[in-house]
Amino acid sequence: MRRTPQQWLTLFQNQQDSDLSIKQFCLEHCISMSNFYRNKAALKTQASITAPTAVSPFSQVYLAEPDQPIPLSAIKLNIGNVQLTLDSKTEVDWLVHLVGQLS
Repeated sequence: MRRTPQQWLTLFQNQQDSDLSIKQFCLEHCISMSNFYRNKAALKTQASITAPTAVSPFSQVYLAEPDQPIPLSAIKLNIGNVQLTLDSKTEVDWLVHLVGQLS
């Protein structure tokens, strides 16, 4: 007996709703287990191809270049009663080395 995809879907749902194992369900409905699994796999593959993709809860964010240049500020270090002011273009490696030497 040839079944339509809709009939197979109904059979799969009926099997899930029953308390029967797949083997017992197939025996009662005169379906070979290999045919049951083959059609189930085929419908899953078809459903994954035709299913709409889920909408992500996240938004794509793009950072635009600022229209106005961001003003550079100086780096100020307070060490005890001494204040050291560095240009904002100071190399990070040099600053890390300096802080390492001061600690």
